Amino acid sequence: MLRATLTLVLLLVLGSPAAPATASPSGAPPRQAAEPVILVHGWHSSAQGMAVMRDRFTAAGHPAFALDLPGEDNVVNARAISRFVDDVLSRTGAARAHLVGHSMGGLSTRHFLKRMGGTDRVRTYVSFGTGQYGYLPACLLAEDQGGQMCPFSAFLADLNAGDDTPGDVAYTTMRSTLDTPDTYRLDGGACFHEIPDVPHAEEPDSPEFFAAALSAVRGVCPGRHVELPIR
Repeated sequence: MLRATLTLVLLLVLGSPAAPATASPSGAPPRQAAEPVILVHGWHSSAQGMAVMRDRFTAAGHPAFALDLPGEDNVVNARAISRFVDDVLSRTGAARAHLVGHSMGGLSTRHFLKRMGGTDRVRTYVSFGTGQYGYLPACLLAEDQGGQMCPFSAFLADLNAGDDTPGDVAYTTMRSTLDTPDTYRLDGGACFHEIPDVPHAEEPDSPEFFAAALSAVRGVCPGRHVELPIR
């Protein structure tokens, strides 16, 4: 009963985005329009939850793709991301891709980079609404149902051991001021950006989050570079 109640709470806090909003992308022409953007959804969401951001990237001149993750296990999801990246690179002819992950999707994506050799296929990593060092309510979930987001999980202990920002990849992390806890930064000189007052579930549809992600993909930090994470 406790687990069912927690699942309902997490769905309200981390759940699927609200109805799509519209916005016109802005900014300078893309640095490398041929390089695709791959969007990775969060906990209990789907590729459809990233459709608004996908369409905005496409309209801004960046081929964009969103995948459906197989479940809530970040290691299994990372394998799916690896296969999807290879497929998109093959289809587009690009050498590298930009990865943009929301919420738990940012953890699956970072595992792919750090533990599966993904850095040679990726130019930019962007996470938004991702608790890089954990989210306490997730500690009551099963490991393969979101429990890996627990700050004390073996998964996060491994992911956060050593270099936070490996490889020749530009790292950007973003959070809303409504996101809790404040564990959204990465060590190693990553770009960090805060956006005020956007509910977690609405972040993928937010024009502000899209504009910041577009800036990061184009090689411009939308916030400031930081050396130490907030843990």
